[in-house]
Amino acid sequence: MNKSLLCVLAMLLAGFVNSGNAAVTTLDFNSIALHPTNPYISVVSPYLEDGFKLTTLAGVSFQLSGGTIYAIMPSSPYWTGSVGLYSGVVTNHGSAFLLEKQDGGTFDLLSMDAASFWTIASGRQFAVYGYPQAGGYVSQSFLLDATTNSLETLYFNDTFKNLSKIIFSSTYAQVDNIKLGVPSPISAVPLPGAFWMLMGGLGWISRRNFAKALNRV
Repeated sequence: MNKSLLCVLAMLLAGFVNSGNAAVTTLDFNSIALHPTNPYISVVSPYLEDGFKLTTLAGVSFQLSGGTIYAIMPSSPYWTGSVGLYSGVVTNHGSAFLLEKQDGGTFDLLSMDAASFWTIASGRQFAVYGYPQAGGYVSQSFLLDATTNSLETLYFNDTFKNLSKIIFSSTYAQVDNIKLGVPSPISAVPLPGAFWMLMGGLGWISRRNFAKALNRV
């Protein structure tokens, strides 16, 4: 194949690849106003931020509504320096957070910060379940450290990609800074430009080959 044509095709492919990069967003809960005296405040459910919604579920199979969402305030002994969220317990059924995109799309879970309210090991267990769009589920479990007012960052492996939702612990620990990968929409603008780039390149190659043919006559 002509080197010039290869060059044009390479530029076209690069445009397609760059248009599909994923964006990263972090749910930091900083939109929640601080209360001057209460150690925690309730938060309207679902909590919405950056195109995501956070609600709660309860029960063995998460078939019940979960507890109230609470935000840790600066007067709390569990204050970590920024607003963290946790869930109130539903008696005999517990509670867990459910995180989804508002539009029902998919996302990747990259990391989140967490801090346990307990110092004993049994209260520091923290589990996260991811539900891929293709079906089934994946999970990772962590043992949080015993520093109840200091966040630690939990990182997730490559199985936590292309998820439709995640469900994770919420009654024994607060969470903050949930980092998510969101597929960037492929813009419609580069496609016509790439098309005309390709057509222009092919036209230039054709004219060049035609000129060469005339010179050989």
